[in-house]
Amino acid sequence: MPRNPAQPLLLTPGPVSVSRTTREAMMVDRPAGDVEFQEDLAFARRYLVSLIGGGESYTAIPLPGSATYANEGVIASLVPPGGKVLLHSNGVYGDRLVEICAHLQVAHSVVRTPPFTPPSAALFEQAIRADPGITHVMLVHCETSTGVLNPLEEVADLCRTHSKGLLVDAVASYGAIPLDAKRLGFQAITLSSNKCMQGVPGVGWAVVQKQALENAKGQCRSLALDLWDHNQHMERTGGFRFTPPTHVVAAFAQACREHAAEGGVEARLARYSRNWKRLIDGMRQMGFVAVVPDNFASPIVATFREPNHPDFSFQALFQGMKRRGFVIFPGRLALANTFRIGCMGDVTEEDIGEALQALSDTMAEMGVTQFGRDEAVLA
Repeated sequence: MPRNPAQPLLLTPGPVSVSRTTREAMMVDRPAGDVEFQEDLAFARRYLVSLIGGGESYTAIPLPGSATYANEGVIASLVPPGGKVLLHSNGVYGDRLVEICAHLQVAHSVVRTPPFTPPSAALFEQAIRADPGITHVMLVHCETSTGVLNPLEEVADLCRTHSKGLLVDAVASYGAIPLDAKRLGFQAITLSSNKCMQGVPGVGWAVVQKQALENAKGQCRSLALDLWDHNQHMERTGGFRFTPPTHVVAAFAQACREHAAEGGVEARLARYSRNWKRLIDGMRQMGFVAVVPDNFASPIVATFREPNHPDFSFQALFQGMKRRGFVIFPGRLALANTFRIGCMGDVTEEDIGEALQALSDTMAEMGVTQFGRDEAVLA
C-alpha cells in the first residue's frame, strides 16, 4: 500500500518521525504548575539519568530549544573563567562547538580530521601535552553531518589520565548507543528530544555531574542558559525557571516510556542497526557508494555520494521521494555531492525496504538506471 505523501516518513538526521502516541501526548493543554506535567518532567529527568547509569551523581536539566542550546549551556556554565576547551571537528556539529566558544569568548583550541575520518587518541594527547592551559575536552560522539562515530572511550581515558573535564555532545547517540557515566566519567553530556529518544523537537537536555554543577555556581556567562540556576530551581519547585514547553515535555515523557517499553538502549540500537544494514546493502546493490567506512559508521544516518550521471539531480531525487511518502536530506553541509538518509526515529527495517523501492522508482523516473562505483563522484 503506497505511503501517504501528506504524512511522509522522515528519514533525516532530525527531526525524526515519532509514534502516533507521542504526537497525541501534545493534544492536552497543561499549565506549568499542573501536577501531571511536573510528574512527566520528573519521570523524564530520572529516566535520562538511568540510561547512563548516573545514579545519584548526575542530574538531567532541560532547556527549551534545540540541543545547541544545551551545548551552549554546558560550555557557558561549566568552563570557568580562565578555562580553555580542546575541541575536535570532523563535520558541521564540531564546527558548531567552535562557533559557540567564539561567541561566548571561551578560550579554545581545535583539532580537525577529514569529514569521514574519526580522530586518533594520539591526536588529542598531542594537543593536551602541548597546551597546559586546557581544562576541558569536548567531543561530538556521533557527527550527524556524516554519520561518523568518534572514539569517545579513548578520549575519556585521556581526560582521566590528564585530569581534564570531559564534555560530550551525544545529541545523535543518546538513547541508542550505550553510554556509561562511570566508565566515561564525563562532567556533562547533551542530547536532543528529537533524535534517538524519538520525541518531538523543542527541548535540549544536559545531563550533568552534580559536583561539576555545584563547582560552576555563579560562573555562567548567560542568564537563560545557566544550568546551575535551572537545576536548583527545578529541584526546589519541580518546574522550569522560565515558561516551559509543556506540550513538548509531555511528548518527551511519552517517548521515554516507549523507549523503556521497547527494551531500552540495547533494543533501540538493534533496531537502528537493522535499519542501517538494510539501507547500506540496498543502496550498494543499486550502485551507490557510502562515504563513511563501515568500521567508522554509526547506525544513525548514512551518507552517500551522488552518482556521476548527467541526468541525476538531488532536487529531483528529493521531490520524487517526497511524492512517494519519504523525506531524505542533503549531505552537502559536510561534503559536496552527497546526501544523507537517516535510520533513526519511529522507523523499521520494512520502512527502509519501502524507501529503497521509492528511491529506485525515482531514479528510474530520472532516467538514472545505469551507474556503478567507478561512476560515483569522489570528493
